Amino acid sequence: MSLVKKHVLGFSSNGGKLFALIDEHGTLRIWDTESNTLKQEYKPNFQISGHCTALTWITISAPRPKKSRKSLQVNSTLNDKHCIALGTSKGTVVLYSVIEGKIDRILGGDKHDGSITSIAYDNDGHLYTVGTDGRALVWSLAEERCINQWPVGPENPLNVVFLPKSRTLAVASRQLKIFDVDKKELVETCIGHSGEINAINSFHCNNNEYVITTAKMERVISFWKIDRKGRNKASVCTLLMEDVAHSVACDVHDDGELRVASVTRNGNIHIYLLNAESLSAEKYIKPKVSLQIASDGAETVEPIHAIAAYFVKDAQRSHDILFGYGSRQLLQFERYTPNYAEKLNVIVRTAPKKLYIKNKRNEPGTEAALKAQTPIVRTNEVEYNSALPMSKKKVQNEVPMEARLQNLSIQPTKLPGGKLQSQSKTQLLMQALHSQDQTMLQSVLASNDEKTVQLTLDRLPLEYIGPLINELSTLLQGKAANVICALRWLQTLATTHTSVMMSENKEELRDKLGICLGIAEQRLHCITEALQVSGRVNLIINQMKRNAENKLNANNVLVIDEDPEDATQAGENNWSDLEEEAETSRNYALDNDQMEADDDLAADEENLIETQNSSEDDNDEEGTDTDASAG
Repeated sequence: MSLVKKHVLGFSSNGGKLFALIDEHGTLRIWDTESNTLKQEYKPNFQISGHCTALTWITISAPRPKKSRKSLQVNSTLNDKHCIALGTSKGTVVLYSVIEGKIDRILGGDKHDGSITSIAYDNDGHLYTVGTDGRALVWSLAEERCINQWPVGPENPLNVVFLPKSRTLAVASRQLKIFDVDKKELVETCIGHSGEINAINSFHCNNNEYVITTAKMERVISFWKIDRKGRNKASVCTLLMEDVAHSVACDVHDDGELRVASVTRNGNIHIYLLNAESLSAEKYIKPKVSLQIASDGAETVEPIHAIAAYFVKDAQRSHDILFGYGSRQLLQFERYTPNYAEKLNVIVRTAPKKLYIKNKRNEPGTEAALKAQTPIVRTNEVEYNSALPMSKKKVQNEVPMEARLQNLSIQPTKLPGGKLQSQSKTQLLMQALHSQDQTMLQSVLASNDEKTVQLTLDRLPLEYIGPLINELSTLLQGKAANVICALRWLQTLATTHTSVMMSENKEELRDKLGICLGIAEQRLHCITEALQVSGRVNLIINQMKRNAENKLNANNVLVIDEDPEDATQAGENNWSDLEEEAETSRNYALDNDQMEADDDLAADEENLIETQNSSEDDNDEEGTDTDASAG
């Protein structure tokens, strides 16, 4: 199921007499719902103000004279100017005058750092906008500038609605957050949607305020009661749909009857009848009636898509619903009273495109009327080339087999840079990214040739760069072979399309490359440990090789075969010889020890004799000296 597109549209506050819509190109179109005519079409200056991204209807009171009668003051309300407040991709707010058909004023002061995603009016001269920068801005129509702002992130807000009774601002992204506009603080959080909220509306009944929301990829409408109490609140009621909705409308009667209408993606309108005082979350509520519009073709019946719905507040026809059907360029509006006795109401109408062509043809003198004229053919002046009737079968030329084989053998052509065109896998890569064929994608990304990678990325269109980055980030989380291939393609892509990648949205680029950067950082942290393990393993392997080289070669070993008896005798002789050698060595060691002891004793005796002789000589010298002194 694909994501539903966000429709930027709205009916005027004067009973839905005017309808405004912004198409996918940022062009504003205004229809008169009573006369079914395209009243105005405004194409903004993209370089100055940017294209339109959000709108809301506002009413600016006309200046009154100082001295005027009461009747003039009452009639002055008829002169109130209906304007459309437009949010642009440049982050500014402009006021478009429906009466003059041009931009009336541009609000100054602070602005969003990006495009405005939604805008709301409080019927008291203040506008509230949210944008991709995660901020909410307050604009004063009297001062014609931004007067306040506060953050509402971190998620990008997509829709906003103002609640006058509680003076709160409901900001919807994936969650529904309620902010106090005076204190600029978060007072309530509602959680329940799994996707981004793409449509929002509000109503009040008996001093209670409710917000209704529907999200992408969901077929339910949730009700949230706003009472400034609690966080992570659940919905108080849930409505079921057959498909995803892109627009919701609601209305409450004086007796408490609540009507809700949702326009789904398949072009149907679901209408629910509830009691606003007894909403319950016990069970899901199915639509009371479904409206389906079909074309009045004679051959086939084709469905016509509904674009928007609005409940008409009329005392005489209180159950009427105003809806527009067709396309964003051609619309038709109709008031219809549903038949609640049947579950499905099928309305047969002429498609707006066919009706537009029919009206153009009926206008005399127009180019379409001239093209619609049928030529007059005179049978007398017709020239027949052949009397035989032409066969309905297609004529096939007989091509010989050799020519077919030559056509199949395509010679590779060289590009101006000397590269072969057959090396490029751009078409295969585009087809794989478009069809999400993993087998084809792996076969293309598994290429090891740098020239092939470079040539493929050079010819790759710019709209395929984002999906390619997503696939490369997925491959980086796989095996080592896939990581090597992904890194090769990612490096070449970064050097080839650097300017394109830098020109994309910063948050989208950060989300796409966040996985790649995280994996790179994780592998960098593991490099030290991997090097240590690799070093130890290399040492063990080298030691094992060195030990294997030190062993004797089996081819150079001498092998002697002997008789077992001879071997036994030889063993005994060897044992006896070993014993004799041991005894001889033992005796030799004892003799050596004895000889060393005798030598030590003789040396000691000689030293003693020398010591005695030296002492006697000393005594003789002393005696001689004594005699000489006595004489």
